[in-house]
Amino acid sequence: MLLRAVIWMNLALIFYTWAVFSGRRQGLHRKHLLIFGLGLVCDYLGTTQMNHFAAVYGKAPEWHNITGIASLAGMAFHFLLALAASFMGKAESVNRIFHRVSLTIYSCWLLAFISGAVSGMLRMKH
Repeated sequence: MLLRAVIWMNLALIFYTWAVFSGRRQGLHRKHLLIFGLGLVCDYLGTTQMNHFAAVYGKAPEWHNITGIASLAGMAFHFLLALAASFMGKAESVNRIFHRVSLTIYSCWLLAFISGAVSGMLRMKH
C-alpha cells in the first residue's frame, strides 16, 4: 500500500514538474494539458493510497493533511485554469499571468510533497 502511494506521488512529481516547466518554456499547449492531467491523476491516486495507509497505521501530522489537501485542490484548479485557457483559444494571452500563478501553486504543491516525505521518513524511524 505504501509503496504504491510513493510510486503514484513520485509520478505526480515528475508529470507536474514536466508540465509546469515545459509549459513555461514553450508556452501553454494541449500536450502540456495531457501531461498535467496525468500528474493530477497520479497525485489523486497517491493521496488516496496515503489515506488508506493512514487509516491503518495512523494519520500524518495535521499540518501535512491541510497542506496536502490544499495542494491537491490547487493543482486541480491549476489544471482547470490551463484547460479553460487552452479551449478558449486564449492560451497565448494568458501565458504570462498563468505562469506566475503556476509557479506559486507548484511551489505550494512541492512544499506539501516534501513535508509528506519528511513526515513519513520521521514516522518510519520511530
